Formats: sequence, structure tokens, C-alpha cells
Amino acid sequence: MTGSAQGIGLAIATGLARAGARVVVNGRGEERVADAVRTVRAGSGSEDVTGAAGDLATERGAADVLRAVPALDDAEWRRHFEVNVLSAVRLVRAYLPGMKERGWGRILDLASDSAVAVPAEMTTGVIHWQLVAVRENQVADDCGST
Repeated sequence: MTGSAQGIGLAIATGLARAGARVVVNGRGEERVADAVRTVRAGSGSEDVTGAAGDLATERGAADVLRAVPALDDAEWRRHFEVNVLSAVRLVRAYLPGMKERGWGRILDLASDSAVAVPAEMTTGVIHWQLVAVRENQVADDCGST
């Protein structure tokens, strides 16, 4: 997880590890990343936490991280798409008819502003953007507005 050696990123990494996710903590410095790995392990009870130091805004830093954490293959990308995008599509499809029938309802997606302004180093922003676009198009098609 990028930017996870401190602040809200560290808290999210800890929560993900506590929920059973395999977590890779990232930050710019080896010492800060090592401290964050220890913090996430202690706060989550999970040992499935590793670290990858590197400044993802630079070619060298990105290469360092990619050496430590191999890129996702197509199967893994499909799994992320299934979990983050298609799950929302299925829920909208299931609940939208009832909302229309009642004449009221809200659909809330949890995503970040990276869905709109994706940092170059954040490939998961692509998934968030897809989630927002799919939801807006699905609702617009079904209701005539967003």
C-alpha cells in the first residue's frame, strides 16, 4: 500500500492486516518502513506484513519497490476488478429497482479522490475510477440521471 509508513496510510494498512489482508507497507526510507511494518504487525496481530522502501515518484524508487513486490499478473488484476468494481455493480443492480419504486435512495461508493486525479504511482486509482464510472453510468442508464 503506497504511503503507508505513517498517518492515515499506516492506520489503513493496520486495519487491512487485521482483516486478514496481505499487506506491503511502502514509504521513502528503509527505517521508517521497518518501523511501520513492526507497528502494523503489532497493531493487527498479523505476520503477513512486509515492507518495500522506495520513492515511487522516481524511476529508481519505483524500480526498488517493484523488485521487492512483483507486479500483479492478469489474474490478480481480474480479482481486484471483481472485488472493487463488479461487486458494486451487482449491489446497485440488486437495490436500484427498490429505490426507484420508493422514489428515493442513495448509492454511496467508498473510493478516494484518486479516482479523479490518479497519481502516477497509484495503479489502484484505475480501479476506483472504474467503480465511480460504472456506478454513474449504471444509475444514469436506469434512472435517466446521476
